[in-house]
Amino acid sequence: MRKQLIPLLLAAALCLMPSLSLADDAGTFWGLVVNTDFGLVLKDGDTEYLLLGVELDPALLEGKTCEVTGTMTNSLGIDSISVETIEVIGDTSSMNYTSMNLKRGGRTNRLA
Repeated sequence: MRKQLIPLLLAAALCLMPSLSLADDAGTFWGLVVNTDFGLVLKDGDTEYLLLGVELDPALLEGKTCEVTGTMTNSLGIDSISVETIEVIGDTSSMNYTSMNLKRGGRTNRLA
């Protein structure tokens, strides 16, 4: 009976391991906020983060450079930030952001 129980317990422990993943990255992020069909997105050069938990009106943040503090996660291949605070640090509506998406050797296939 014990020999049958050990593999079952090991299998149960392995199923719980993804929920006990490494600590998420907490920090401060800066970038252009864009309103998409999925919600607000912070564009930081080559990386885009879905902003989770923003309580402000999206119209107040769209097209602005913002400083976001929160915890970065990656679930199902989507980089996201659980927002603790968000602050507008500049109006970027009149700026050209195509240079933010440049990589060595040419442009990426993503536009700001």
